[in-house]
This record gives sequence, C-alpha cells and structure tokens, in this order.
Amino acid sequence: MGDIIDNEEIDKDTLDPETLEQLFNKKYDLIAETNVSVKKSYINKITGTKSSKLAVSLQDHSIEVYELNNGSLSKTCRLSGHKKALKEVVFSPKDDHLLYSAGEDGLIKLWDTRQKGSCVLEYKDEESDIVRPYECMDVSCNSRVLCAGSQVVEDDAYLVFWDTRVTKPLGGYWESHTDDITQVKFHKEKTEIIATGSLDGLLNIFNVMEQSEDDALVYSLNVENSVERVSWLDGQQLACVAQSNDLQIWDTESGDLIRSFGRDKIARSLKRSKNDDCYLVDAYTSVDDLTVVLAGSYGGDGNVLRSLSLTNKKLQPSSNFAQNKQIVRCCWYHKDNDLLVTAGESGTISVWQGSAPGAAAPGKLHTSLSKLHVNRHKPY
Repeated sequence: MGDIIDNEEIDKDTLDPETLEQLFNKKYDLIAETNVSVKKSYINKITGTKSSKLAVSLQDHSIEVYELNNGSLSKTCRLSGHKKALKEVVFSPKDDHLLYSAGEDGLIKLWDTRQKGSCVLEYKDEESDIVRPYECMDVSCNSRVLCAGSQVVEDDAYLVFWDTRVTKPLGGYWESHTDDITQVKFHKEKTEIIATGSLDGLLNIFNVMEQSEDDALVYSLNVENSVERVSWLDGQQLACVAQSNDLQIWDTESGDLIRSFGRDKIARSLKRSKNDDCYLVDAYTSVDDLTVVLAGSYGGDGNVLRSLSLTNKKLQPSSNFAQNKQIVRCCWYHKDNDLLVTAGESGTISVWQGSAPGAAAPGKLHTSLSKLHVNRHKPY
C-alpha cells in the first residue's frame, strides 16, 4: 500500500512581500503590548474608553483592567466574581470608572475600577430559581439602560432590560429570537434603537420606546447564517459578521442589505490563498470615515492580521499588522485617535497607533428610555 500523500493546500500569501507592502500601505505602529497575568489565557472580549482605559475578559472568568499611558500598558485592577464563562464586558459611556460584565452564570455585574475590584451592583432577574445564561450585553449611549441577551431557556431566548440605577428588571422581550442571542448593540446616538443578533440567523432592529415587543420590532433581517458579531458603522449602517466569516452591511432605516462579502472574497482581498483559513475579527469606521474590516488567517503560525477598507463598493487592502503574534479574537477602535487595540488566543493585548498626521499622542486620549413599561414583563 503506497504512502498517503497530504495534498491539503497550505494557506500563504499570493503576492511577494514587496508588493504586499505597497498595497497595504496605511501604517500602524505597535506602541504597547502586554500579556495578561494568566499564562496563555484566551481573550475573547475587550472594551475601552476615551481616557485610555482597557478591560479584557479571561478564561478563568475574571476581568483585567489596564491603563495606556506614555506608550505602556499598566494593570490597574483584577475583577473576580463570575462563576461561569464571561461573555461581555462594557464600560459605561458616561463614566470611565464604571464597567459592566455579563456571564453564563446569569449574572450582570457593575464594577467600580477605582475601588480595586469592588462589585457595586448586581442586576437581578425576576425569578431566582431560573438561571438565564447571558451571551451578550450592552449599555445605551446615555448610560441609562442596560440590555442583556440570553441563551435559550425553556424554549425562549430573552432580551432583558434594566435601568442601570435599579437592580430589578424593567421588562423583557422573548418572542423575536428562537435561538441563543449572541449580540446586543445600542445605537451610538439614539437611545431608543437597539440591534440584536442570534444563532437563528436574524438581525433584529428594535425601537424600545414602543409599548409592546411587536410594535418595537422595526425590522427582522435574515442574515441566513448565525450572527457572530454586530457593530454600528454610523447612525444608519450596521455591520454583521456571520459565523461563516461572511460580512454583511445593512441599512437599518430601509432594511436593505447594502453590501455582502463572502469568505472567499475576503481571502482574496487579504491576498491569501486558502479561503477556509481566513477569519473576520470585526468591522468599524476609521478616522477617514471609511468602513474597515479587520481579518486574519489561521495559516502558518496564525500571525497574519490585516485590514481592508470598503472603497468604491469594493474591499481594498489597507494595513498589514506584521508584528502581530496571535490569532486575534476581538478588537477595540478609538476613531478620534486612530488607535486600534487587539487581543486574542495567546492572551496578548496589542495597541496600534495610526501614523497619519494629526493623530493624538498615546496616553492623552481623554432621550430617555424611562418609558419601558412594566407590562413588558412576561409572567415568568
């Protein structure tokens, strides 16, 4: 019997290094980098503030908070209290010292980073004997309302709302998604608008000022694949990363799909040879007001990380993060300062500064929903 020959293609660049450098010509400098205290701890969530605070969630269910100052990252505190996997960490949009976290233990916690690891509030569900494992969470732009999305519990997936000042829920939605809710994102400026994504393949847009869940559901958009990540690009456009590593951009005012890019198209734009090895991290709006897609490759050592910009309806090469050392799982971008922070599977936090003229120096980054009615409560 002859030897078995492995003909599986190895992912590699499709262009020579000189040509790649010419194409990916927007430069970012690696200005700070650190490894979290738990050796090789996987980081899958990161959040930041304009005052240069960063927080990451770790595999041991804890959170580490860092401060970027004069080109270095220093850890300010470590937060522990969740009993199961952490699924989201979000800073308050109005107070850089306040940090929210959500986990599979069904707990939503508010931390004050000035108190070196103190949990100041724990948001309760209505029935203590039913645990709703939360997959995602966000806070409205005015910091008044908190919303968390759950896994399916007793045939329902829940969106639960709280006034951030009160631990008892304001109410909830439970009829619009049929599978685990993976993303909850409030609009950046409109406190009443929220986008949610789910494993059921739906991307829903709600106006939570309406009296009922049916009235609140503005659009239910069919992504035709499980939703991995959702991000607001501007006041109208929403980017959706599917679990298949496809990218879709939707108009939330018309409900139209504006652009769609499959994994094969993204791999070609990255100048990589193997579609299945390429992955999407996230999409955001750059300092140049362009839609930027951050993506990488599992191929080789998993160090390939590049960005693409949406220009003239096409994905064009933008930046090559040649000093990246890991498979990146999450990022946070500060538009005003053209500052990108990445983190991932090796437990490394990397801070990249755009070299465009006028960028701020590192370390110097500095409507009410009260009508959510009690009649939203499901008699659970």
